[in-house]
Amino acid sequence: MIGMSRGETSIGGFFELRKSQEVLEQTITSLEKQNQDLALEIARIQGSNDYARKVLRDKYHITDADENIVFFAE
Repeated sequence: MIGMSRGETSIGGFFELRKSQEVLEQTITSLEKQNQDLALEIARIQGSNDYARKVLRDKYHITDADENIVFFAE
């Protein structure tokens, strides 16, 4: 009984480990969703040159060789 209330195998330690497990499971679920989203994005980029060009323009601000960038002052 004394070992259950103190030490590594205490009830409080059990609940702390249980909470850590829940947090880790939520993190895993979130990372798996992000992984699926990235895999879908990769497939879309590989499958369509137009979509790949759109991603390059929107995300990475890449322009064609004959384009000029114009900045407007506010």
